[in-house]
Amino acid sequence: MADVHFDERDDAIAFVASLGAQDVPCRLHRDEFAGEDDFDDAAWLVEVDASLPGLAQRAEEAGGWLVEASEGPASVPPPLPEAPKRLKRA
Repeated sequence: MADVHFDERDDAIAFVASLGAQDVPCRLHRDEFAGEDDFDDAAWLVEVDASLPGLAQRAEEAGGWLVEASEGPASVPPPLPEAPKRLKRA
């Protein structure tokens, strides 16, 4: 899935309507991670299948920008130690 971010609600609604006219499933919602002080400034997000051809260009033409979700961690964390580390000698 990919998120298309919009600053303006009307632009997001128009983008969803254009996708709906082509029977493309999508979901419109506000940015859930915004704090209560900045909720009025929170972006509008449209969740769309990332494999849609020309999605980035369509988003830009509609006044938004595309953010693709990452598939997972970029690197594997180092292994944990097997025993506690002694800081003082006995």
